[in-house]
Amino acid sequence: VEGTSEHSIATMHSSPNQEKAAQVPIRAAAELSLAKNILYSALGGVAGATVVYPLDMAKTQLQMDAAGKYTGLFDCFAKVARSEGIGALYRGLPANIIGIMPEKTIKLAGNDFFRQQFKVDDKSVYPEGNMLREGASGGLAGACQIIVTTPMEITKIRMQMYEPAPGEQVNQMKVLSNMVKEMGIRGMYQGTVSTFMRDVPFSIVYFSLYGVFRRKLADENGKISAFGALGASTCAGIVGASGSTPLDVIKTRLQAKTAPGVAPYKGWVPTVSRIVAEEGAMALFKGVGPRTIIISPLFGIALMVKETLANWFP
Repeated sequence: VEGTSEHSIATMHSSPNQEKAAQVPIRAAAELSLAKNILYSALGGVAGATVVYPLDMAKTQLQMDAAGKYTGLFDCFAKVARSEGIGALYRGLPANIIGIMPEKTIKLAGNDFFRQQFKVDDKSVYPEGNMLREGASGGLAGACQIIVTTPMEITKIRMQMYEPAPGEQVNQMKVLSNMVKEMGIRGMYQGTVSTFMRDVPFSIVYFSLYGVFRRKLADENGKISAFGALGASTCAGIVGASGSTPLDVIKTRLQAKTAPGVAPYKGWVPTVSRIVAEEGAMALFKGVGPRTIIISPLFGIALMVKETLANWFP
């Protein structure tokens, strides 16, 4: 028929199944209620953080190792376990779990919220997704989480670097409570700028790539298997985590308590200059292996749990 647009012709010849598929959100999480989104995000975060925590502990030790005490990841594991016991690899886990629940909830549920605002999951608007808007959604979610991430990170790092006295039986909650009292509210937010400088770029890269990989692995209804979610998230995490390692090293130096006789690090730019001057530029990539190994499965497990729960209990 003359005057009929190509879009109209395509619509006339499309099947009911195709029309139905076009209306289905790309991501199962986009269909969740707010309460379920928050719950599944929190559970995913706790699962991921618990599994990878010993690696996180080793990463912090390596990033603060200006004296060259450790030769690598496995050497760090061995020396910490030998001197303080296997349990020391989990020192700071309670503080991390307390913080990871709201932190991952804000990040994952916040990402879903901004995706909805940008209509990223609406196939009628973006049939193939939109990488820039996915990155913007992730970056905004990363910025929002800073209010929780900063105090969580500084307490976790200081717990990980805590050196018990000979024969001391470490009561983690007591040590944590004393640290919080000593630092106060202002001290808990030390390193806010460096946390922002790390988390926002990471989130932009991570969520934009995760969207691309996820679309490749999802079925026609936008559903993705548990292993598909793990694979997509792991691949995105490898790129995001390795690239943001220098930003993580700077943040760690600013938030950790330095050893006796070592001047504390102050200021983002002065910290970069000091690390390069004292240890060389490659020191900014200390812990890149553990960080990549941590972040990839952490987010992979978190999103796998969330996607799986969203599929099982929509």
